[in-house]
Amino acid sequence: MVAEGQHRNNTRWRLPAEWEPRAGSLLAWPYLPGPAQSALEALYVHLISLLRTVEPLRVLVAPDDRRRVAGLLGGEDESLRLEPLLSNDIWMRDAGPISVVNDAGQVLFLDGNFNGWGRRFAHELDTLLPLVLSRRWGYRRQRLGLCLEGGAIEVNGRGLGLTTTAVLTHPNRNNPGRQQIESELERWLGVQDLVWLPHGLSMDHTDGHVDNLVRFVDPSHLVCCVADRDHPDAAALSENRAVVSAALGAAYTLIDLPTPRFRSSSGQWLAASHANFYLAPGLALVPGFGDNSDDQARAKLQALLPRHQVVVVDCRAVLAHGGGLHCMIQPLHGHLAVEKQPA
Repeated sequence: MVAEGQHRNNTRWRLPAEWEPRAGSLLAWPYLPGPAQSALEALYVHLISLLRTVEPLRVLVAPDDRRRVAGLLGGEDESLRLEPLLSNDIWMRDAGPISVVNDAGQVLFLDGNFNGWGRRFAHELDTLLPLVLSRRWGYRRQRLGLCLEGGAIEVNGRGLGLTTTAVLTHPNRNNPGRQQIESELERWLGVQDLVWLPHGLSMDHTDGHVDNLVRFVDPSHLVCCVADRDHPDAAALSENRAVVSAALGAAYTLIDLPTPRFRSSSGQWLAASHANFYLAPGLALVPGFGDNSDDQARAKLQALLPRHQVVVVDCRAVLAHGGGLHCMIQPLHGHLAVEKQPA
């Protein structure tokens, strides 16, 4: 008997690169007690206003809050659909379904067995999102044989992937050995060559996602985070860069991306990264932190992405909650049916 999401033939599944055509993107509306809620809502209104001009969006909202949120966002239409569905948090990159495609144009939703980044945070709702959304939208679903958050893998769409040992081999993910991890990523995401970075950002509560460290901007060019000597992760980022450079060789070009010097109000360093950008059709959204590096990162990325308008989005409010733009948004492939709105 063939399990859900599996196929009797040797279908080759592939995780597309972020610049490839897609159906839209998935987000989840924030729900936090106290003053943090208003700051996050303002960020979401701005972010969604930018994104919905270039691609359709699906945004999870509490069922009893749909009308209010729709009012804040200027209403629903083909560019924006609010999905009445509860979630624990906003990090759809990690909890949402990872959509992969094959040469026949079929789409499969991968379930990464989200466990709240090693059971650090509540996840009883988030872990169900791939199952619920696959059934709601009519997609096949495949549970992976490992715990994989979307922010833990970066691909160029042509068989090359990047990850960190700090996440995928951490005991709190309960993952198999590296060989089995690589086999599973090749089978379902099309990752034929996987580069393992030794370090994540030390302040990252995910244990060190790669989407804060190194990102592809096209199949052969990558931006790689580097930091000033007094940054707590300067040595770790330097070692990461050396590992990537040695693994990829002259066929790939590494471009340094500055790391923000950003601390909390109490003086604690936070996991701020300009590498946590999101690529939408013709639009690149880059996290900003009120630091001098904001303009430097924007200029570098604009030079590398001439077909995109690079926009810096102030992410200080969401960084205090633990992440950035890329962490918040999950690309969706396939066909998104448009719900007819009441007259």
